[in-house]
Amino acid sequence: MNENINDRALLLLGRISLSDLAETNSKEYVRWQNIKRGSARIGATEIEELGKFFPNYRYWLISGELMPDAGQTSPAFDEANEKLTAPNVG
Repeated sequence: MNENINDRALLLLGRISLSDLAETNSKEYVRWQNIKRGSARIGATEIEELGKFFPNYRYWLISGELMPDAGQTSPAFDEANEKLTAPNVG
């Protein structure tokens, strides 16, 4: 998949509540809302905030690469890994 940093950031943004990032109806909340809706571009400050909220995805968020040995994965990696380690049902 050819994702860029914006795609990766929006993927993470879709996985959390905006109220986790900012106080409801605050200037920051409205900014996050505009980013999520596609009416504003994500900036370095927001990338940093997402990295703080998702520390195990920081490297992937910035580079698109994984370092599982260092605990730096991606949502897709974690989901695939979870399916591999889940007990076989049926």
